[in-house]
Amino acid sequence: MNAQIDLSSEYELREVQIEAFRQDGHVYLPNVCSTDEIDYYRQAISDTAWQRFPKDKKTDRPFLQTLNLRYHCPKVMQFVLASRLGKIVSDLISKPTASDPDRQPLSMRIFHEQALFKEPKGGLTPWHQDQYYWPLATEYAVGLWMPLVDISLEMGPIRFATGSHRRGFVKQVAISEQSQDFFQQFIEDQRYPIWQREMRAGDATLHNGWTIHGATSNQTDQMRAAMIVTYYPDGTKVDQLSNPSRVNDAKHFLGGKQAGDLADSQMNTIVYQAS
Repeated sequence: MNAQIDLSSEYELREVQIEAFRQDGHVYLPNVCSTDEIDYYRQAISDTAWQRFPKDKKTDRPFLQTLNLRYHCPKVMQFVLASRLGKIVSDLISKPTASDPDRQPLSMRIFHEQALFKEPKGGLTPWHQDQYYWPLATEYAVGLWMPLVDISLEMGPIRFATGSHRRGFVKQVAISEQSQDFFQQFIEDQRYPIWQREMRAGDATLHNGWTIHGATSNQTDQMRAAMIVTYYPDGTKVDQLSNPSRVNDAKHFLGGKQAGDLADSQMNTIVYQAS
C-alpha cells in the first residue's frame, strides 16, 4: 500500500464543523481528499462503476447507481475502508465538544458504498430519507458524499433540508415522484432552509441518515460523478425490517442479519477503532 495514497492521515475537524453537523444534520468539508488522492482513486472507482452500470441510455432517471464496488476492486476497497473517513464520521457524531462534553468516542463500521453518476441532462434526485432504506437502529448512521470531479450548481450537487434530521422518521415512502412531492411540501410547511453549493473533487458532505436530501438535475453536458459511503457506530443493532427495501438491505449489506441482531457481519468492517 502506498503511504501517500492510503488515506490514513487524519483530517482535522474544527469544533464549529462538528457543532454544525449536529445542529443542521449535514456539514460540508473541503479538501477531505487532496487532488493527488482523488486522482489516484477516481479512475478505479469510475472503471469499476462503469462495468456494473446499466447499459441503456435514459436521461430522465435521476442517476446511474451501483453498490458494493469494493468487492470488485482493491483500490475501491482501500478508499471506502480508509481510517481518515471513518474518523471524520466518529468525530462528527461522538467527539466531546465544549457544548457537549460528555460524549464518548465511537468506533465506526461500514454499511455500504455506492457510485452515483448523474448523466448529462439527467433528472433531479427526489427528496428522501436514507434511513427509510437503512435497517440500522441508531440515530448516528451517516452518509459521506464525495464528488470525483468538480461540480457546479448546474450539474446537480447534493442538497439538504437543514435541521430536518431532528424530526427523525417522517413517512414510509421510497425515493420517487411521490417522495419528491411529499417532502417538498413538508419542507415548505416546516420552513427548512435548503443548503446546496458547488463542490470541488475531493470535497465532501456528510449527513445524518434522517436528513431529508436530494439533488437538482444535471443541466450540463458533463457527467456528475460522485462516490457515497455509509457508516454507523460499532454496537448498533439491526432495526425492524419494516419495508421491502430494508429487507433487501439487510440481505445484501448486513450479511443477512435479522432485526435485533448486532449489525456486525463480516461485510461490516470496522473502519475506525476509537481509543
